Amino acid sequence: MELFDRITRYRYEYPNRYSSVKFIDYMITDLEESREEELPGKLADICRIIRQVFGYSRYEPTNPYGFHKRVPAARNVHTNEAFLIWDGRISRYNCKRDVFERVGFCAGETGRVRLIAAAELWRIMKFYGEFGLVLPLLDAGHILAELKKELEAAGRTDAEILYGAADPEEYERLGMSPKSNLITLEVDLGEGIFPGLTRENRRRYSRVMNYDAEVSAYEAAEWVLPYEEGFSRRKLVSDPRSVNPFEETEKRESAHNHIGVCSLERTIPEETAKSYLRQLEDYMNHYMEDTGRYRVHMLYTTEEGQRLQRIEGGKAGVAEPAGIDKGQLLHDTARMIDMESMPVIVYISYLYDEALTEKENIYNAHIGAAEICHWFLLNGCRDGYFGRPMRNLNDAYVEKAFNAKKGERFMYSMILGKANTQNYVYRL
Repeated sequence: MELFDRITRYRYEYPNRYSSVKFIDYMITDLEESREEELPGKLADICRIIRQVFGYSRYEPTNPYGFHKRVPAARNVHTNEAFLIWDGRISRYNCKRDVFERVGFCAGETGRVRLIAAAELWRIMKFYGEFGLVLPLLDAGHILAELKKELEAAGRTDAEILYGAADPEEYERLGMSPKSNLITLEVDLGEGIFPGLTRENRRRYSRVMNYDAEVSAYEAAEWVLPYEEGFSRRKLVSDPRSVNPFEETEKRESAHNHIGVCSLERTIPEETAKSYLRQLEDYMNHYMEDTGRYRVHMLYTTEEGQRLQRIEGGKAGVAEPAGIDKGQLLHDTARMIDMESMPVIVYISYLYDEALTEKENIYNAHIGAAEICHWFLLNGCRDGYFGRPMRNLNDAYVEKAFNAKKGERFMYSMILGKANTQNYVYRL
């Protein structure tokens, strides 16, 4: 668990000591030799979902807090880009222009349709150092949570998911370097028939700038980035016999505030909080195959006092009285986030699986925790709460306060609040 702990539990011990004068767009790095294209009607539902999940509803190139997507991302950088490989053609979704661009051809992909999310690491590592290596995996978890419910609603339940683990040739086809980019996940959408289309072979495009030197300067990059075989393939829906728990397409509300994040309503009705955990239990068991690897700890405050309730082994437990000091939960930004005011605080932990490689544990822990986080956020936002995911937890205090088990690591947290300054609501 040495590498796993280095970029999770002990991440603050490896501060960012390297920077670069090279400019990089917050949004998406421009490419050479790409061109806009119209995709066939058979892909209309997939294109709609990609636009919905990866597209911007607001975009200001010079203001990192002046744009939003349906999913949250560290520092709002949104490192993951969407590539659609269909019948051998490779199309990239350019979210700045809201168009699909032809960027290449992939031999041996006749009739197949795949969606790939890939991240340019320096976009986020320039802020966080080597800890930034895994932040795109958290972003990918939020993306996957949205993709699952949207693909299921579109009837694409036969899709299969693979976390990262793409070979070097895949990076080359996408115009990315495996030394400074990370394929976070792939969704295999199965067979598609595209008759009468002319095949073409074009030279592979390239990025305007290369960040291999910057990313390679971090020791952990040598361990995280190399290709590793054997990652498990996953079903889009784990339990197809159960009913899709999403009755409608929910929206997410942001909690950005220039003077800090606080909640003007410090309590939540007990039954409301419990209902969120019961719904989350349904989502996890419907969509996830390995729910036993994750524990969800929900700390909430009612008029009667503080309560703690968990999901463990995929089942919601009984709420218990709690006496946790919310002021000690954060590692930093305590002056920017008023934790005492938050009616709901959730922590998601992961139980390390000794039967898997360290790298697959890293992928599973981050992507799965963010999936769970996203579904919980949608629950609260549906009732008018703002939701904010966080990774700046005080690990030592959190492990003690929530009685961590051996090999259990706290991966992600979130806050729900109400009546904060609201500057964004995603509308369909």
